[in-house]
Amino acid sequence: MSAPALDLCLGISLAHARLQLALDDALGTWHGIGHADFILLHVLARAEGGCLPTAALVAPLGVPLSAVVRRLIPLEKTGHIARAAGQVSLRPAGRAVLDEARATASSLCADALQGLPEGATDAAALLRHLAPTTMAGSA
Repeated sequence: MSAPALDLCLGISLAHARLQLALDDALGTWHGIGHADFILLHVLARAEGGCLPTAALVAPLGVPLSAVVRRLIPLEKTGHIARAAGQVSLRPAGRAVLDEARATASSLCADALQGLPEGATDAAALLRHLAPTTMAGSA
């Protein structure tokens, strides 16, 4: 077992947990959505036509399909998304809340990365290596 590798992975996990809690708090307070809701809306907004198969939302959240479906129910009830025949589509209300929430999330992430040391490009490469499908095309 490699102690440095374990320490790095545990550090990444801790950093993710802290960032997720901060995003949950800010997005919930100002926009009425959580971090996972933001991810779902963001992924749908980037999809062609704002529509994806439900199963395509498993990887970005890192949870089983049943958990994705449970997460979609409140978003559907609030009019942010629509579901039909195994497909999920972004509705105008979802795009509006995402556009507003994106500014909050961007600001929080910029604050979190402020003062990042010189090896930042190495960190980005590490993240792309660990999660290539979720980092692809992100901007």
